[in-house]
Amino acid sequence: MPLIINCLRTVPEDKWNWTPNSKTRTAKQLVDHITCHPEDMAEGVETGVINHRAMASYSSIDEAVHEFEKNSERLMLAVAQVSDEDWNNKIVPLLVFGHSVLDLPMGQMCWRLFFDVIHHRGQLSVYFRPMGVVNPMIYGPTAEMVEVMMAQMSTSN
Repeated sequence: MPLIINCLRTVPEDKWNWTPNSKTRTAKQLVDHITCHPEDMAEGVETGVINHRAMASYSSIDEAVHEFEKNSERLMLAVAQVSDEDWNNKIVPLLVFGHSVLDLPMGQMCWRLFFDVIHHRGQLSVYFRPMGVVNPMIYGPTAEMVEVMMAQMSTSN
């Protein structure tokens, strides 16, 4: 959760409409998409059905992060109450605009949505440099961090 939140907080609101191509999502659309997934997963664990929030729209980064944190905590509490039997075998349909697009066991559905969050976090992270924003650390030190470390090492000799 902290890595995802750090990535979300890196998006400057004055660049929300930035996109590298007219066929890709804007930075804000990615933030909205990433942020609604914990609520989707929590709903699936709690009710056995996910009504995907395809059209979420948050008014600020603070609101998006607040919702992400709140629903991530809700998800963790819900998952802690699930039996191994339900996690591994209970089929959870994913509905988009009321139409079933995917039916998977609960655990597989949650992992699939979590991996989607990771995928879109990575997609969002490649927007940062073209937007003029320094990448946050997601998978290890960033180029900027390595530059600082190298400079510190060269001046310490």
